[in-house]
Amino acid sequence: MLRSVRCLKELLKLSKSSTKITKKQVTLAPFMMSTKHGSDHLEKTSNEERTSNEEERTNPEYSEAEVIELNDMSPTVKRLLLKVNDQSFIFKAGQWVDFYIHDPTVQIVGGYSISSEPFQFLYNRVLELAVKFSKYPPAFWTHTQCQIGNKVSLRVGGTQIIYDPQPSDPHYNVLLIAGGIGINPLLSMIRHANSLKRAQTHWFSPVRFQLLYSASTRKELIFQDDISEIVNNFPSVFQSTLFVTQEDVSSDNKYTQGRIQDSHLASAVQEFGSENLECYICGPPPMIEDMESSLLKLNMKPENVHYEKWW
Repeated sequence: MLRSVRCLKELLKLSKSSTKITKKQVTLAPFMMSTKHGSDHLEKTSNEERTSNEEERTNPEYSEAEVIELNDMSPTVKRLLLKVNDQSFIFKAGQWVDFYIHDPTVQIVGGYSISSEPFQFLYNRVLELAVKFSKYPPAFWTHTQCQIGNKVSLRVGGTQIIYDPQPSDPHYNVLLIAGGIGINPLLSMIRHANSLKRAQTHWFSPVRFQLLYSASTRKELIFQDDISEIVNNFPSVFQSTLFVTQEDVSSDNKYTQGRIQDSHLASAVQEFGSENLECYICGPPPMIEDMESSLLKLNMKPENVHYEKWW
């Protein structure tokens, strides 16, 4: 417990003072240069801020990482564990990384949300990513060519759905809405909150979380065991409902059949109160638009609805 408290204090110190958001133009090594056909992620996030180290601004803006574990999470999702030895590499719950592959045949830069959480990362310097299969070159490489021992380079970015509570912040409850692979940044938030709770952080005690998580099949509800463990450990803090849209789960009371409905949102907003609630959404853009519209009709303030659209 003492080690946890010391590590938490160090994380809060880093969170407040050792990172700076910058818009400096990154200079990529030749193997990282994007082509006119392959700059989607960098182009689509060109207005997003990246994180650099404030105390050592001469450090490269990207850090080398090594693949130390690779396995299937579902029929369509690969899980990567990456060892990052660069001590200046830190992140906040909800952020993502630019993913540079050290392979001259893959000239496109990928972008993946981080599913691990900052607290544990201070212990082991291991970053977790879950990558859904597609023909998009970085994802295709991850599923078909990536091997243990491969090297990649990472750079932290993203400011849309950061969860980084501080002792001086007002208390608020949290509603998380995930669609498919969109669970990644929201799981990072849940894990971070779980670490704060386990460390018996007194200023965090009133906070409550509710997760609404939807996927096409039970197998595509990745991380459901991790989520269940957290919910079971602190049922007064964490709640979750798992939705399955393209498989019959009517005989399994662990799941809810169909999509997340307005009634589910209304129940959560009523329980927590719209004035004391922050909502974070990540999933397919049409889902995000529907959820945001419904939440605003429930008197949620626009500034309290945060989302990140992946494509």
